[in-house]
Amino acid sequence: MKRTAVLALAAAALATSLTSCSGTATTSTAPAGSAASTTAHDVTFLVPKTSLRYVAYDSPYFSVELTAKCPTCTVHVEAAEDQATQNAQGEKAIQAGTDAIVLVAIDGASAGGLLTSAHSADVPVVAYDRLVKGAPLDYYVSFDGNAVGTLGGQAILDAVGKDTAGGAIVMLQGDPGDNNAGLFAAGAHSVLDGKVDIAGEHYVAQWSSANAKTEMEKALGELHGRRLLGVYTAYDGLAAGALEALDEAGIHGVPITGQDAETAALQRIMGGTQTMTVFKDLPQQARTTADLVADVLAGRTPKTTGTTDNGAGAVPTVLLQPQAVGAAQISSVVLGADFTTVDALCAGAAAPACATAGIS
Repeated sequence: MKRTAVLALAAAALATSLTSCSGTATTSTAPAGSAASTTAHDVTFLVPKTSLRYVAYDSPYFSVELTAKCPTCTVHVEAAEDQATQNAQGEKAIQAGTDAIVLVAIDGASAGGLLTSAHSADVPVVAYDRLVKGAPLDYYVSFDGNAVGTLGGQAILDAVGKDTAGGAIVMLQGDPGDNNAGLFAAGAHSVLDGKVDIAGEHYVAQWSSANAKTEMEKALGELHGRRLLGVYTAYDGLAAGALEALDEAGIHGVPITGQDAETAALQRIMGGTQTMTVFKDLPQQARTTADLVADVLAGRTPKTTGTTDNGAGAVPTVLLQPQAVGAAQISSVVLGADFTTVDALCAGAAAPACATAGIS
């Protein structure tokens, strides 16, 4: 489909997926004009309600892409705030006869029972973005988490430069229940350890901006007189919370990283308050997962890039590569991938920064 058609359909899917946040399953059916197929399939996409990207980007794009490839497929998007609710949603979908589950686990350590139930019912499960360990899993599609952390860590080193005497950085990692948080942390440490002092490292529950602010306030107390060289954060929302704490403490101009290229973060980058973000091409991830699910439903062996040991076996895996994005890359990388629009990026107070950056 043409770019505008995909974006329009994604917007429509977003409207229905937001409705699903109330607990009612919603569906996205095939675009008009798609060729007919002989077999109808139901696919369940389970996402966290607490994370903007899965509701706003991933599930709408996945719905559009899958129904384009499988015109008789219906995608049911369910959003939950905790793993117990998500497990119940998945169990209900299995009992209703879903043909496949795409799962963004809220707490991977507590999602194993759902995977076991799906395995017993012969329902394939794709772990989307977040690996679930210690349970039977059919496929895993994500970005290279170690590379995500490496890009953020390197950005801090580049911004800090060689003048590190008497200074230290702070690290804000993601939710401890998310396997990705550990991958991001390992990647960042592979770059930062031995190169710069780390005053404090905090994992932030639920990837919450409010919790990040609290943890940043704690970390400032751990500097013990040292100057703050920079703040590594594993997500744009954490950067927002950290910046709020820094602003209240009267600290400005400190290098700070993020991840996910959220519109607000891109605006902060253009405005000079956030240094960079790690861009993950979510439409690409959705397309890749839609291709995989369509192949599985059609009885074909999907293409993968390798396997991942989740403690219960070697899981066929597709790992995609992230990109570092600063102000100079917003137009070519983020806008070029249809991740957001100029109208959304340059709305309101962001208009002057867009003009300065030559984005129109």
